Amino acid sequence: LPLILGGDFNAVADPELDRSDIGRRRWGTGGRTTAYYADALGLVDLWRALHPGERDYTHLSRAHDTWSRLDYIFISDSLFPCARDAHIAPVAISDHAWVEFRFQVGHTIGAARLWRFPRELYDDQAYSAFIQTQWKLYQSDNRAHQHNAVLYWETAKA
Repeated sequence: LPLILGGDFNAVADPELDRSDIGRRRWGTGGRTTAYYADALGLVDLWRALHPGERDYTHLSRAHDTWSRLDYIFISDSLFPCARDAHIAPVAISDHAWVEFRFQVGHTIGAARLWRFPRELYDDQAYSAFIQTQWKLYQSDNRAHQHNAVLYWETAKA
């Protein structure tokens, strides 16, 4: 089953290429963990695969005055032949930039299926309680941003 997984992983995949501050170029546990699971799931870091050796960053740490690549699009090996482009957009609203990608979808990945939310989770009380708790935590942690509806919603979806 082809998989596309993207988001803010808060991990540096390659300290030499994905961090601007030479003094902080070391492997963290997040980078090793992300690499382990990507490998175990047969996933490819799409931007890195299309831009080997290149430096570009998705996160600006104003506190440390450093740039890092923390946001990724991972895809199944089987999808890689369909990849046409991936690039990192400029940092605009938040301290993160998004990663965009384009695919040429065809017969090489098999029949397309739409993802649907698993219906059984609608009736799962434990799952519902978990989501409600997480939403309350998010609201509590992001009170300062509630005045900006677009930023508040976009970060909530992430």
